[in-house]
Amino acid sequence: MERTLILGGGTGGIVSATVLKKTMGSSMEVTVIDRLENHYYTPSFPMLMIGARRESEIVRPLACLREKEIGFIHEEVKGIDPDHQQVITNKQILAYDYLILALGIEYHPETVPGFQEFAFNAYQFEDIISIKDRLSHFEAGEIVFFISSVPYKCPPAPYEMMFLLDQFFRQRGIRNKVKLTLVTPDFSPEPLAKPRVGQSVRNMLHEKNIDLITQAKILAVEKDGLVLDHGTRIPARLLLGVAPHWTPKVLRNTDLVDSSGYMEVDPHTLETKYPNIYGIGDAAAIRLPVIDAYAPKAGIFAHYQGEVVARNIALLAQGLNPKFRYTGKGA
Repeated sequence: MERTLILGGGTGGIVSATVLKKTMGSSMEVTVIDRLENHYYTPSFPMLMIGARRESEIVRPLACLREKEIGFIHEEVKGIDPDHQQVITNKQILAYDYLILALGIEYHPETVPGFQEFAFNAYQFEDIISIKDRLSHFEAGEIVFFISSVPYKCPPAPYEMMFLLDQFFRQRGIRNKVKLTLVTPDFSPEPLAKPRVGQSVRNMLHEKNIDLITQAKILAVEKDGLVLDHGTRIPARLLLGVAPHWTPKVLRNTDLVDSSGYMEVDPHTLETKYPNIYGIGDAAAIRLPVIDAYAPKAGIFAHYQGEVVARNIALLAQGLNPKFRYTGKGA
């Protein structure tokens, strides 16, 4: 029996495992490895933030994969050895025939002065819980949502969160007492989309009386505000941010990444420079020739990437030529 190891239990990892096991059945051993015990459904973080979702609704134990005859190992990946087709965890060495790297990204708020002390990371589950608590007692003042750097995953999420905050305070009848500001290093909302999309989002923000500051460079976070370049300072009573994204150290210690630190993969097959090793999701640099840019880092893209890789591995395991191609599909 051949064995596929999937590193990471996020969207891409879960989809890869499910599709591959469903296709191959008992003829392929499929195992997911993750340092976390649970899968967090991050698209629901904005709803959790305003109390429209409960924690129990968006968290599932990864051990549930075993119900689908997919193995789960709760260990931390410490190394990848492509030459010997092995993965080293904090407890053991595992061999593989096929390897899917779906490790996602790490957050590094410590690289922005003051972030850890004075801001909440709006992409972190534990911080979302804290934000939810703060919002329930927030009566008046400035809320600033800032994006530390690019690229960052799920580009629409900050805008969704701002619109939900607008709704949240309107429903409480205190929207006129709360000032909302979104700060981004991008030149426009949704810069990878057509210009009319960015303009549409600008119009929506304006209609909701949400301030937008673009092309901003974050220099520091302070107790009561945000410091930008050119001496600009944005006052805030509550600071929500997106921390800088890095690929995991275990990937940075390999020759699988490019100069930017992200995995180099074939844009159609998602295969790395090593045969039978594939990179998907947030840690992959996938060039989309149609728009001459990298694929956005979002769960829906990881989902379709995972499907392509899983179906091609299934063909290879049966001695057939891989025929599925990733086309940049998203939603």
